[in-house]
Amino acid sequence: MANSVFRLLSQSFLFMCCMTTVQAAPSESIVFPYKNAADLRGFLNVLTAFRAACLAQPVTRDLPARLVPEGYLVVTRAVHWWGKEDGSFPDTAILSKTGREDSDLAGGYPIIDFMLPTAKVPDGVCSVRWKRLWAQDYVDGAGRLTLDMAASLSARVSFYLNATLISKPNEIFSAADSYSDLTTWRTECNKTKLCRFEVISTFDQGGVDVTITSQGEVRK
Repeated sequence: MANSVFRLLSQSFLFMCCMTTVQAAPSESIVFPYKNAADLRGFLNVLTAFRAACLAQPVTRDLPARLVPEGYLVVTRAVHWWGKEDGSFPDTAILSKTGREDSDLAGGYPIIDFMLPTAKVPDGVCSVRWKRLWAQDYVDGAGRLTLDMAASLSARVSFYLNATLISKPNEIFSAADSYSDLTTWRTECNKTKLCRFEVISTFDQGGVDVTITSQGEVRK
C-alpha cells in the first residue's frame, strides 16, 4: 500500500513539475493531452477542454463545430438525452464521444455542453462534465485516489486555470469515504476580460464526478 501511494504521489509531482498553466489556442479543435483515466491525467483533460471551450473566446453559434475533438460528435441536447431530434433544444450543442449521455457517462468521457447565444441568453453558457469510475483504470483506486483527488482539487484548478477562489474555502478537511464541494472562481477569459466559473465536484468510493460551468464575464 505504501509503495502504491508513493507511486501515485510521484506521478502527481512529475505532472506538476512538467506542466505549466493549461493553455488552448482560440477556435482550434480541442486536443486532450493525456489518456482519459480516473486520475490527474483525466482531470487535466477536463481543464484543457474547459479553457478552450469556455474561456479562450466568447461562445458563438459556430464555435462547437470548430472545437470538436477528434473522434467526437456534435449533437443537440435532445439527441444527447433521448437519441432523437425533436426540436426541443434547438439552441444547444453537445460535444460528445458517443452521441448519447448515458453511454458518455458509462464510458467516463468528458462532455462539453454549450447553450448557444440567444436574445434571452446573449453570452450563451458553456460547461464540461466528467464522470468516471476508479475501477475503469485501477483495481484498488478507491482508497488512495478519493482523498488525493478531493484534497488537491482547488490547488489544481487554481494552478492550471490561473484562477482565484472567490467562494469561502473549506476550513476543515478530514478523511472520509465521500467528498462533495461547490466552489466559485474568477480567471481571465476572452483574452482581456475576467470571468467567473463554478466547480461542482464529488469524489467517493465509486469514482469522480466533476462539472465546471462558466458564469460569464464579471460585470463592473
